[in-house]
Order: sequence, then C-alpha cells, then structure tokens
Amino acid sequence: MTSKSLLGRSLAGLLTLLLVFFGTATAAFAHDSVTETSPSDGSTVATVPEKIQITMSNSPAVIGSQVLVLDAAGDNWGVGEVEVLDTIATQAVRPGAPAGKYTVKWRLVSSDSHPIEGTFGFTATSAGTASGQGAGAGPVASVQAEPETPGETVPDSPAVPWSIIGLAVVLVGVVVAMVVVARRRLSSED
Repeated sequence: MTSKSLLGRSLAGLLTLLLVFFGTATAAFAHDSVTETSPSDGSTVATVPEKIQITMSNSPAVIGSQVLVLDAAGDNWGVGEVEVLDTIATQAVRPGAPAGKYTVKWRLVSSDSHPIEGTFGFTATSAGTASGQGAGAGPVASVQAEPETPGETVPDSPAVPWSIIGLAVVLVGVVVAMVVVARRRLSSED
C-alpha cells in the first residue's frame, strides 16, 4: 500500500467521522418544548384552577424552575415551589384567586440544561375555591403586552456548546497533523 493511498483512506475516514458526528449532533442542540398547558392558552375556564400544569417534550429540571400565575393587577397567585413529575411541571394556585384574565409566565430548565421560558393566558369566569378575597372582582384587563412563544430559548444561552467547538478544533488539529506526517513520508520516499 502506498503512502498516497494510505493518506487518501485516512482523510476519507476522518471526513466520514466528522460528517457522522456533526450530522447527528444537530438533534442534540434542539431544546425541549412545551407540548401542552393546563389550562390551555387562550381558554376560558369556569373557575380559577387549583394548579397550573406545563407539559414538556422531555423532563425539565426542578432547580431553576419558576411559574408565576399573574392576575390583571399583576399579583402572583402561585404558591409553593414548582413540582416536576416526569414531563409535567405543576404550580399550585392560592385559594381565593379572583375571576378574570390570567397570564402564566414560566421559566423551566430543559433536559439539556438550557433555560427556556414563555407565557400563556387563560380567563376564569368565577373566583377560585375558598374565595372571599376577591369575589365579585368584576371585569379586568389583560396584562399580556406581547406573549412569548412557548419553548422559546433564553437569548443569553449559547447556540453551540463550547465542548463541541473544542472537539472540532481538536479534530481539525488531528487532520492537519495527519497531512503533515503524510507529506513528510511522501517526500522522504521520493
């Protein structure tokens, strides 16, 4: 086997490895997304629910999760910590929440450790259970200025992880080293 054919096979093998690596790595860069909310976005419910649920495409992390249940006045009716079971993040709602429009602002940490956030809204035609703190509140205005798309990534998260960039630099270095060694061998044989 000549040095030229060895060099050609080595480069072809390395190119194949790079294509396989970078071709399959793009799926890993996709963040999790919201598949369902309860109540659903834009829905009207009979009473303020006892809990808000956000279902994700993969299990979110508990650490760093936050769900705010805001009424038209901007008061947060969420109580306690966000609970995560499988792919569902649940936020309890304080009793006595008034009827009206609600905006749910959420921030969850996806399974790939990147924070994602979004908003959705719903309207309750009557107050929540054990009311008395806001019964008969009357119509309220919506506080949604500009809703975010569920599953939208936080702008400050990097698009490509540094470990991938480092690996690519190492692989390019290996290719350059192989070419230099192959050229030296070819020139020494001539």
